[in-house]
This record gives sequence, structure tokens and C-alpha cells, in this order.
Amino acid sequence: MALEFEDHPFWDYSIRVYRTDGVPAACLVLQEKHQIDVNVMLFCSWVGHSGHGVMNGDELTRTLDAVSQWHDDIVRAVRQHLKGGLPPAPESLSDALRRRILKLEVDCEHTEQLMLAGTLARKSDEALAPERRAADALANIANYFSRRDIAADGEDGDQLAIILGAAFTELESGQVASMCGGLVATA
Repeated sequence: MALEFEDHPFWDYSIRVYRTDGVPAACLVLQEKHQIDVNVMLFCSWVGHSGHGVMNGDELTRTLDAVSQWHDDIVRAVRQHLKGGLPPAPESLSDALRRRILKLEVDCEHTEQLMLAGTLARKSDEALAPERRAADALANIANYFSRRDIAADGEDGDQLAIILGAAFTELESGQVASMCGGLVATA
């Protein structure tokens, strides 16, 4: 039985960005290096991209509180269980089950994203220029990193440039890279 999810622009945004060459690897680097929640990072980016501005400390706290237990107990648990297959069952017996569990993982991620989106109470300013939206997206990510005590380095800036470059296709890649380099300089 397939789950039916409501349409939401955050999910659409995440799928579009994540399907861009280089983005899955960039997200994985940041996730493994800093144990971040990629859904939260994408949400931070989407909030800026969609013209909702920079989240204040209370908004970020509400966002993190809304999903931390779900992410730790459900999303991370499913992902960890899939690493290395499904021993002791032989691959010939567990491959179809593994594919079904991967679908479940995507459904868990989708649920988390809808939970994140439900925390956003502010209105969007659709008149904001792409440069401003990109700066807001990066500021939200920087605030999330700061909350996690992550001091971004050059590699982090490079990975974020890949992710935000996929989100802000209307900006030149050098402009996005320069903005992400600024995050590293202030860390």
C-alpha cells in the first residue's frame, strides 16, 4: 500500500535540488562529517529560497525540536539498518525486501519534510531578488551549523556551493561559491 502525501513546495524543491549532479554526494559528505540532518539543511535552504527570509533563534529551535526525535528514532534507524544489506538473509532473498525498505526510508524522509514545513509560520516575500534569497538560505544554514557547533571549513563551503548552486540556478556558480566561501571565512 503506497502512502499518499499532500503536495508541498518544500518536497518539490528538495527533489529538484537533490536530483542535481553532485548534490547527493555533497549532502552525504556534510552528513557524515558533521552528523547533520540533511532534511533540516535543505529546509534551511528552502526557507531562504522561497522568500521566507532568515529564521530567528526561536524559529530554528522550533524547527529542530519538531523533528529531532523522528529523525533520530525513525529516519536514522531505517538508514542504519540498510547499511550492509540485510544479513543474515542471503542477498537473493533480501534484495526485494531491501528495495521496499528503501521506499519506506523515502517515505520517512517525506514525512520529516512535511513536519519541518509545518513549523514555518512566516509569509513569503516573492519580490526578493535571487541574490537576497541565496544569502538568506546560506544564513539559515549557517545558523543551523552554529547551533550544531560546526565550524565550516573549505570543504564544507565547496559542498554547500554545490547544493546551493543547484538551488539557485539563476545565479552564476562563481557567485554562489563566493557566498559559501564567506560562510567559511566567518566560521
